[in-house]
Parts: sequence; C-alpha cells; structure tokens
Amino acid sequence: MKKVVFYILCIVVALAVSLVFYVRANEPDVPDNSVIAHAGGNIDSLTYTNSREAVEHAIACGVKYIELDVVISPEGEPLAFHSSDDMIDTVYSCDPPHIGEFISAPLRGKNGKSYTPLTWREINEIFLAHPDITFVVDKTDDPAVLEKYFPKLKKRMVVECFSLERYKEITHAGFKQAMLSEEAVSPVTVIWQDVKHLFNSNEPRVDMVAIGRDTYNSDRKMRWFIKLCNLPMAMWSATDQNRAKEMFDKIPNLWMVYTNELGR
Repeated sequence: MKKVVFYILCIVVALAVSLVFYVRANEPDVPDNSVIAHAGGNIDSLTYTNSREAVEHAIACGVKYIELDVVISPEGEPLAFHSSDDMIDTVYSCDPPHIGEFISAPLRGKNGKSYTPLTWREINEIFLAHPDITFVVDKTDDPAVLEKYFPKLKKRMVVECFSLERYKEITHAGFKQAMLSEEAVSPVTVIWQDVKHLFNSNEPRVDMVAIGRDTYNSDRKMRWFIKLCNLPMAMWSATDQNRAKEMFDKIPNLWMVYTNELGR
C-alpha cells in the first residue's frame, strides 16, 4: 500500500512539474532588464521622498518605469507617501497623513531642503504629460481605487499585489501588469494557479513576482523554485544602476530591478 501511495505521489509531482513548464510559455507584459525608479528614485541622496522632484529627475535620467508608494489618506484619496524617519523630517498627525496637511506642508528632507508632495492629481498630471512612462504602484492594490483615481493610466500601470485574489482582480481588470508580492508567493500557490489556468483560461497564471533581495538570498527553496519554473521577478532594490546591471547579469529570471541612484 505504501508503494502505491509513493508511486501516486511521484506521478502527481511529475504531472505538476510538467504542467508548470507547459504553462510557462508566455512572458510578462514588461521588457526584461528594466530599471524601476524606487519611490520615484533618489533625489539629493534621499530615498523614499516620492516627490515631484524625484520623479522629474528620474524622467530626466531616461527611466521608463517609476514606482510610487501609493497610500490612502483618511479622506479616502490616494497620495504618494512613505514614512521614513531617516530621510524625511516632516511630521504629520497620522500615517498616512490627512490630504489637507499633506498638501499644505512640503516634504522636508534631513538635508534641510523641501520637496513637493504628490497627490493623485499631481501623479496624473506628470504621467499623462509623459506617455512613454509606466507607473509602478506599491502599497495600494485595490483595482476599484486605482480605476477611480487613475482611469487614464490603467493600461500603463504595473501593480504589486499582496494576495492572490488581488492579483486576479488586477489582471482581470485589464491593468498592464500584476506582480504577486513575496508575502503571497509560495510554490503551492503558483503551481495550483498554473493548473487552474491550464483548464480555465480565465484563471490568470502568476507570471511575475515582486521579491526583496534579502528574501531571495535567504530562501534557498524559493530560489530553486523560481529558477525551475522560469518565473520572472521584480526585485528591490539596487543602490544604483551599475549594481542593477550586476544583478541582471548574475541572478536568473530577474526581469526588473528597483533602483535608487539613477545618475546625472
């Protein structure tokens, strides 16, 4: 009886692996070796400003993918914000801040300089003025919110999703690309979704994951699984573009890298 169970398990595993390789024929809707300006990219050596100045600097450097930390104010409006005591000196009454105080108080850096905060209105303004730039969204993965406030950017948005259900919703809603965050990724999740996709095309497969470099380095099983499945990754974060290039050269299946320093 034990042998029968063992053989059945071997067949199931072999079938699952075969299905994975069969389903993995397609690629995500983003070019490989793409650099993402992390939190808009550094400005004056400051990270996480998510500011107009950072985004404009990234655009001037020729970066085509710009990530912002999109959070929801108590009033329900999206704004670009990431609390960072080391880099930003502005203190708000809550986190995320109220939209009124966020607009009225400039972002003050530890270097003494001030930076322009971005609400959903300014984000739309910048990205619509630069139609060749793709908006990478972190923190908020609710398609209803993103469609409401960024309707004209939908086809130009790469959204990090923090659950498989959100990943499905973003994919079905027609955004440019969904990425499943590391906290929701597991071999069982990916393989089972691949199997469902094989028998039902309305079930999207997981074709890109967002993962931190430390997580990738420390989780040997996940590294082997990603390599075995040929699963594209977006990885954060490189200190500069030279480091990003080294990562592309050394890490299999690395598709996109979140980068801080962008040159110029």
